[in-house]
Amino acid sequence: MAETVYILLGSNLGDRERNMEKAVEQLSAIPGLEMVAASSIYLTEAEGMDDDAPAFLNQVIKADYDYLPNELLGALELIEKRLGRIGKGLMQPRTIDLDILLFGDQIIETEQLSVPHRELLNRAFAMVPLLQIDPDIVHPVTKRPVAEFLEENEAQSVLMFKDYVARHI
Repeated sequence: MAETVYILLGSNLGDRERNMEKAVEQLSAIPGLEMVAASSIYLTEAEGMDDDAPAFLNQVIKADYDYLPNELLGALELIEKRLGRIGKGLMQPRTIDLDILLFGDQIIETEQLSVPHRELLNRAFAMVPLLQIDPDIVHPVTKRPVAEFLEENEAQSVLMFKDYVARHI
């Protein structure tokens, strides 16, 4: 039985928009993954990086996935590597970053994977595109709507870069 997954894409190095397009193309080729919706693309400052770090483009993809969370993680890490990601886990500019935000209602805490993403409720750049796709989504740990965690001033710091929501991709 397929699980609904939400994947956050981010890029702040090189041709950011093209990096995002390439990542979406490669996501569509993952066996067992069927993309259902894509948020608009948003522009945000690079939080936790040097002041001169380029701004990020971010987008959330909603998909149905037939296999295990660790298999999806492996596929995402392979795409990151193919698209030139280096220094995984370091707070430095990157061509692409692919994070599993939610994997159905599962709660996973291993050395390799934390789902829901442990920083989801602290990152407007993840919550804004997620809520654009599913405004009523509930966090599996808190059992509260994700929208309750998004402060208005935080939401205003996330600027729309490319306006569209694609459903049933």
